[in-house]
Amino acid sequence: MPLDPTDPETFDDTYTDGAQEEEPEGTENPEATEADAAEQHTDVLRQRDEPLAPSGSHEADPADAAEQARVVELNEDEYR
Repeated sequence: MPLDPTDPETFDDTYTDGAQEEEPEGTENPEATEADAAEQHTDVLRQRDEPLAPSGSHEADPADAAEQARVVELNEDEYR
């Protein structure tokens, strides 16, 4: 029977050898705790751009206004 390289089922068990990796019950995901995830989410929210002034104001060029509204993260290590 010829193999069809466009058929995804042809290569399903190539690397797993039929064994499924499952985490035992009761173990938590070690990637990030809820407190760490909340802290990281708070940092991301602080870095959002400020809203632009209403489009009816003709005080500045829209491109200049967008550039001035950008929020840049201050990182002491990158400043040096």
